[in-house]
Amino acid sequence: MKITLHRPHQIGGCITEIESNAGTRIFIDLGHLLPDGDKPSDDNLATKDAIDKLTAGAAAILYTHNHGDHVELFNLVDESIPQYIGNLAADLMGRKYQRLSCLDDQHEECMDRLMKLENFHFYRAGIPLYFGKRRDITVTPFYVSHSATDSYMLKIQCDGKTVIHTGDFREHGYLGEGLRRVIDKFHIAGNVDVLIVEGTNVGQPNKPVKSEEEVCNCFKEIMAKRKNVFVLCSSQDADRMESIYQANYATKPWRPFVCDSFQAETIERIKREYKGLGPHYQFDNGKAYIYGYEPTKNEGLVTKMKDCGFTMLIRSSDKFAEWIDDILKFCNKEETSFVYSMYRGYVEKGWGGYNEKTDAFIQPLVAGSTPCLKGSKRYDYNHTSGHASIQSLKEICELIGPKTAIIPIHHNPDADFHTVGLRKDLDEKIVEAETVIDGITIIFNKA
Repeated sequence: MKITLHRPHQIGGCITEIESNAGTRIFIDLGHLLPDGDKPSDDNLATKDAIDKLTAGAAAILYTHNHGDHVELFNLVDESIPQYIGNLAADLMGRKYQRLSCLDDQHEECMDRLMKLENFHFYRAGIPLYFGKRRDITVTPFYVSHSATDSYMLKIQCDGKTVIHTGDFREHGYLGEGLRRVIDKFHIAGNVDVLIVEGTNVGQPNKPVKSEEEVCNCFKEIMAKRKNVFVLCSSQDADRMESIYQANYATKPWRPFVCDSFQAETIERIKREYKGLGPHYQFDNGKAYIYGYEPTKNEGLVTKMKDCGFTMLIRSSDKFAEWIDDILKFCNKEETSFVYSMYRGYVEKGWGGYNEKTDAFIQPLVAGSTPCLKGSKRYDYNHTSGHASIQSLKEICELIGPKTAIIPIHHNPDADFHTVGLRKDLDEKIVEAETVIDGITIIFNKA
């Protein structure tokens, strides 16, 4: 078996290639490099010719989740190569492209992506897939918690070896506790040869990582103190939608939970997908009120918002900027908070990833709100990482206990995985350079 890690020592754009001794090849993730602030990145693989050359003859491409830095190059893949992702992840991608196709400058590209999505195959947790004429590669997906809804870890069996590719994961999300149950139920611990593991937070030992339950409790504190609460968050993060929704429901007296039709559709889709799987993502104890384009249709809702206050999900767009300008006219500054619930670096310089457009979007909210509680001087900040903490990385690596190699990917170039503090026998198995070990060829392609 040969494992090739393309662009491994960076966050975003990582691609894993696995080839059996019989020549069957699969790819895990095919992502675009992360944008440079509000400017697109210069990605040398973001062309049809480059992807054709990379994936020629592949049996399949499998995506761990639908974040752009893992899936965004899917539209460049030749139609003869089957592509796989979770059903809900694909559905949310389609909804996003449907909305963006309404913009003149994105219509053609989004319609092309929608056509490509129609040919996707879907996998289900715990159900194996087989590839190659001799079925020489088996891939079994398992749910993991991440800030992208419908994310998966993959178990790959090939040439008598077992590889675990964690994808992006965390244990502090609502589904996080299920990871250890999966490891136990499917006898993964002690039966893995190679562990390919994300290391996004490696090199940031002081980065605070709180649970999603703590995020929810912080929202409750904010809502208890402020009548009107705007929240800027990802519209496709089921955990964060759940935290905000449940915090609003728990706040007395009652206030409407407000969003646009896209966010309401996303909530309903998440609810249907996870129905019966546990206590989370059911959104059954209230309703989402939809704020729309036509002012006359908003009149009844606006009356409720004036009288009772509100919690409103917002996105960085011209549409929401216009709505917010209108809503702020009837909001008392002392009773209003703006909560930023995304990566801080998008709106604060010095963190990496600063986005001037997003920063400009929040200015009216910053000027019109009273920061409180645990936020900065500009806004309330209530967020947690979508990626595993250092302690979780250590514990999961030691629980799985791979026999041959631990291969860290999806981390900053200067991050040192040895600082995770694995026990000595596992620390010695960290591989970050080309090698052949126990019949497995490991190649690093940093281009």
